[in-house]
Amino acid sequence: MRYIKLFAVLGLVMVLMVVAVDCTSAPKPLETEADFIGFITEIHPVGKEGTLGQILVESHAAKLVDKYMVTIKDETLIFKQDGDNRRKVAFETLETKQRVQIWFSGPIMESFPMQGTAQQVVVTE
Repeated sequence: MRYIKLFAVLGLVMVLMVVAVDCTSAPKPLETEADFIGFITEIHPVGKEGTLGQILVESHAAKLVDKYMVTIKDETLIFKQDGDNRRKVAFETLETKQRVQIWFSGPIMESFPMQGTAQQVVVTE
């Protein structure tokens, strides 16, 4: 009788674990307006301490040059826009001259170029 209860409890725990694992889903892209839009002009892989690398992103809107040195962390979401869909891509697929949208995860250091950490990067072309 004691073993039957033990097996029942273990079975219930296993079922709950399967349900919990099944409920975890792929990260969903942010749907708010991007903080910055520009073109990648430099890529600096780092690959240590939770940082994949940095990208220099520039915009030349209205004859003003804005530059951001954007840190890409392990938890940064990176997507490529394919029509109406976004698919997750790796840092290594980023290339210079790609147009990107950037969402920042915290404060921006107001230097030149400005510096910040990306929460999300979407390659749009």
